Amino acid sequence: MYQVVKDMIEKMGYSVKLVRVTKRVHEAYFAQLYLTKVGDETESVSFDLRPSDAINIAVRCKVPIQVNKYLAYSDGMRVIESGKLSVQSTASDVLPHAELDQPSGQPCLDSEEFKIVGDLNEAISQERYKDA
Repeated sequence: MYQVVKDMIEKMGYSVKLVRVTKRVHEAYFAQLYLTKVGDETESVSFDLRPSDAINIAVRCKVPIQVNKYLAYSDGMRVIESGKLSVQSTASDVLPHAELDQPSGQPCLDSEEFKIVGDLNEAISQERYKDA
């Protein structure tokens, strides 16, 4: 179904620019899908969707998925406390982050933490327990 939606968007002359998970009301999350007209970036439209649908479309279109910073901090899973993070990494090891979330341009400890957790999960799934 999501491939059909992607194809329909392209047939109508639009391209998907990004997806944003914008808010949570009670236990329901909301997302927006942003489209722009091919050849005229000033013409744009957005749609409210369930995050699962919006993310599926974003993955197929290979576009960024953004999450409201408040949601990431309040609802995101915290595995490592930032104060206890002792692993040093170079700027190239840090996952990309939006300038809106890091206006100071400083390394983002949360991005480093998510990368470490991702590496850990990958090592575990590949049964590389020494690396984990």
